[in-house]
Amino acid sequence: MALIVADGDVPARAFVERLIGQGTDDVLVIAADGGALKAESLGLAPAVVVGDADSLAADQAERLRRSGTEVIVHPAAKDESDTELAVLEALRRGATRLVIVGAFGGRRFEHSLANVLLLASANLRGVDACLADGAGTLRVLTAGERLELDSQPGDFVSLLPLSERATGVTTAGLRYALDDAVLEQGPARGLSNEMTTSRASVRLATGRLAVVHSPRSQEADR
Repeated sequence: MALIVADGDVPARAFVERLIGQGTDDVLVIAADGGALKAESLGLAPAVVVGDADSLAADQAERLRRSGTEVIVHPAAKDESDTELAVLEALRRGATRLVIVGAFGGRRFEHSLANVLLLASANLRGVDACLADGAGTLRVLTAGERLELDSQPGDFVSLLPLSERATGVTTAGLRYALDDAVLEQGPARGLSNEMTTSRASVRLATGRLAVVHSPRSQEADR
């Protein structure tokens, strides 16, 4: 289990602990560059910081090293985002479940979009990976996968294709049932469905599908 902290807006620690379903002591915390400071704001000491150090000052990086954090600096001219590097580092260390916070907000919208699309990476096939922002979670299904959601009736579940077409979309436990349906990229047909029981499921035959689970309750920590 790895918790990746990116350099966007992070939720409250209580939300993070509820999401991972355990205390943070046994979780591998990896920060993406300036996400190290966001991790510290949550009271978390990252085991590893990875990135190109453009949002982490030299004295901050040195302070982290002195505290026992491994700091891995990559060249600024690179193909991967800092968050992607953090994901790859978590996988290299054997993590099979990833929770990514701080993936949204920040100064540049395209980074948020890149983080969503990152979940469609072939490197994450078969890995339980999600983005979380305190208001909900986002996972990506690829062809042949099934996702089960455990939460409360009335919660919102949105199904948004990340490929031109997502076919064979079949749901259970949602108000507006889909049975072997086709969702096309662009139209908002899959937006704001609702859970009718404490468990719902989504199955996909072909394509890629973002599944966004947003608790209706306003008590979710941000």
